[in-house]
Amino acid sequence: MYKCRSPSRTCYNDQGRGFNVLSILFFHLPFILIILFSSLTDLKYKLIYDKVTLPGMVYFLVFHAVVDFSTLHQYIFGGLLLGGIHLFLAILSKGQIGGGDIKLFALIGFAMGWEAAFSIFIFTYLIAGLWAIPLFLYVKLSRKQMKTHMVPLAPFIALGVFMFYMT
Repeated sequence: MYKCRSPSRTCYNDQGRGFNVLSILFFHLPFILIILFSSLTDLKYKLIYDKVTLPGMVYFLVFHAVVDFSTLHQYIFGGLLLGGIHLFLAILSKGQIGGGDIKLFALIGFAMGWEAAFSIFIFTYLIAGLWAIPLFLYVKLSRKQMKTHMVPLAPFIALGVFMFYMT
């Protein structure tokens, strides 16, 4: 069990993620709610709403500017890097990665910074790959036609976030 030794009562685990009442209330809770809401809407409607992701991006950038302005560039870089990688992947895959997924990953970068967001990126695609490979093998071997080739990515992003929080 991790024991807090900080005199300011702000405790950090080895990943640098702060856990105290204020950080849970103003950072972790909104972040998790956005990820979960986006996952549910992506599963049900195959949509990730801009009215959730865009204000979320602004919220987390303002949050980091207020909390520690000197590290704001790391979060901006994280959002641009992860959003840019997914934009590039969307172009390469001819639209298999949607705009909502791009914006959701940009939000993760703006919220978590580039190092944490890149870890979430790796976890997301490992989990998605472990799920997709057996599915596509089954479809090929059974010679069944898939009704759609679009698989919602946001639930895998949520699992990637969960894995990141667990490490």
